[in-house]
Amino acid sequence: MRIKQHERDFNMEKEILGVGIIGCGTFCVEYLKTLGPVYKNVKVVACSDIDMNKANEIAKEWGVPHPCTTDELLADPEVDIAVIVTGPGSHYPLTMQALKAGKHVYCEKPMAMTFEQANEIVALAEEKGLFVANAPDTFLDVGQQMVRKIIDEGAIGKVTGMMINFIGPGVDWWHPTADFYYKKGGGPVMDMGPYYLSALVSILGPIDEIFCYQNRALDQREIQDHITSVEVDTNCCGVVKMKNGVIGNINLSFDILHSRAPHFEIYGTDACLICPDPNNYSDGIHIIKREDLKNKVSVMENFWDRIDYIDSPQPMELYNEVKTPTPIGEHHRGMGVNDMVECILHGAKPRCSMYMSRHVTEAICGFDISAKTGLPYKMTTTCERPACTLE
Repeated sequence: MRIKQHERDFNMEKEILGVGIIGCGTFCVEYLKTLGPVYKNVKVVACSDIDMNKANEIAKEWGVPHPCTTDELLADPEVDIAVIVTGPGSHYPLTMQALKAGKHVYCEKPMAMTFEQANEIVALAEEKGLFVANAPDTFLDVGQQMVRKIIDEGAIGKVTGMMINFIGPGVDWWHPTADFYYKKGGGPVMDMGPYYLSALVSILGPIDEIFCYQNRALDQREIQDHITSVEVDTNCCGVVKMKNGVIGNINLSFDILHSRAPHFEIYGTDACLICPDPNNYSDGIHIIKREDLKNKVSVMENFWDRIDYIDSPQPMELYNEVKTPTPIGEHHRGMGVNDMVECILHGAKPRCSMYMSRHVTEAICGFDISAKTGLPYKMTTTCERPACTLE
């Protein structure tokens, strides 16, 4: 019988766990800012990169004791958790290598390039009794957790729908290594889908079915000083049905110059919530209640004034901002690692679980399958909705 991870004792003699960071590109710095300085239950003890110069530079700048190769990092007994901050194509092989070495793994998104690979990761982690979790952990941020709390308390009534939009011109003009976004493993669904789908699942529960259309506007993109070929679809229009019956639209695109469409909204019978963007926290939380809009419109004598008010941007004046206990987006990188450490040291039940990561990975792959077959994709996995962090 397999032992449930959260019921098993791990490293109980330790108070601080050792982290080894694999991948010393620009993004690893975001973890170095929090793992140790903010989250005191971990210490970064090693770092590795295929370019040893990068590993040495990061180690010197951030005081990491052991810059090394990945093989050396995974053989290091001081490393309890491997934090993988590399390109998407290496996530599956590095995660499997780390698990075989007996390390817990926290990996950047996506979990894997295919659903089959995600299943292999989960199976090996279960066999070894190890924790695996994946970015994004942004659903643990106070903004998303406050949205969850508002909904759980019934403040918007019965949830009836949602809308998600990540639409823009792509990364061509600003990203230092933009090419991989347009190769296998890239594209807006694989790259950005995890942020929005993880937030959605954490708030509303697992996904039941997906339908999707996809295409691409360009076969070649001008990336700063060169041209790159586009190998993946870059424009996705999807419909998602949750297991609880909620339905909504998800639009993810690198082909749209600009839009005023909302990043993330959830609709209920009694109110509408404008939610923080799970990607970059550009929004706060705002709520408009049915009764407030009804009362505002009911006193208008002119028929056309009522219609104009409902259909225009003016109802925004009725939206009330929801205050959060701490600033939205504060110290968000590292939250998932911290969640894992609490599970390992204290037997807590993981919020950022491998089953949720696998479920999101299947959904990401499901968008592509639906687009290619012209049929709805029925999910085969499920996961628990992680417990809210706010009382």
